[in-house]
Amino acid sequence: MTITQAQARVSIFPIHFSRTFSLQRLGPYDPSAESTKDSFRKAFFFRNQPAALEFLRDGDSLKLTAHSPEAESLLAETLAGLAQDDLYATFATEDSGIWRLHRAHPGLRLLRIPWLYDMTCSAILQQRIRTIDAMRDWRHIVQRWGADAPLGLRAFPSAGILARVAQFELQSLGIDAQRTRTLLRFAQESRFLPLRTAMTFPELRQHLLRIPGIGPWTTESVLGYGAGDADAAIPGDLHLPHLVCYALAGEIPGSDDRMMELLEPFRGHRFRIIRLLYASRLVVPQ
Repeated sequence: MTITQAQARVSIFPIHFSRTFSLQRLGPYDPSAESTKDSFRKAFFFRNQPAALEFLRDGDSLKLTAHSPEAESLLAETLAGLAQDDLYATFATEDSGIWRLHRAHPGLRLLRIPWLYDMTCSAILQQRIRTIDAMRDWRHIVQRWGADAPLGLRAFPSAGILARVAQFELQSLGIDAQRTRTLLRFAQESRFLPLRTAMTFPELRQHLLRIPGIGPWTTESVLGYGAGDADAAIPGDLHLPHLVCYALAGEIPGSDDRMMELLEPFRGHRFRIIRLLYASRLVVPQ
């Protein structure tokens, strides 16, 4: 396997790396990703071979380098995804609090990334458990069944590799039966019908929701964090309704229905509002 490189510069400005890419790395010990103030590196399987992408700040643009046996194809697919308008430049609101929050956290971009398979597996592992436990599960899977990749990283196992793992082996790592079954179903599905960067938001929703064990929470998380859907609204989250309801209406506790009602005036940018509220680190009173 010969690793080649392909490079391009893309204009995405302003961009704040840690705000934009923070959720693309599942914890500080994620073997598949590295991040700094001005760079982000991610390893994943591309066309059944370990590959990696490197994003570097280059003045007012990004220098993007693909490392893969099919580097030119990976670069082209990545550039096509990054060409999607995340509506950052046109965002406006009459809500003074949200507008101040947007101005206080510049460069938080919502990008379409080419590792949608990884993003979906990550979301499945985060279903109904603490994030710190999902980080541990992700790391253990990468270490045991993943593959060495360019840039000294390690890629999460491909769908073909993961689909051959026995359920009891995943459960031996402490992953419960329901998440294990969903992860294996998704891997089996992805062997024959992989997620494609070019999928529209409706196509991606339809594709994910027909897989048993993947519901609206997982689907909308993938749409927002992976496909760059600025309007993804995540239902069924344990903490998010409380954050949204407290931040937008001063109400405690929150509920899904009330959260959706409060987000409705921001339709078109509901996921942007969610990301801004998370970035604010607002503490909701208990």
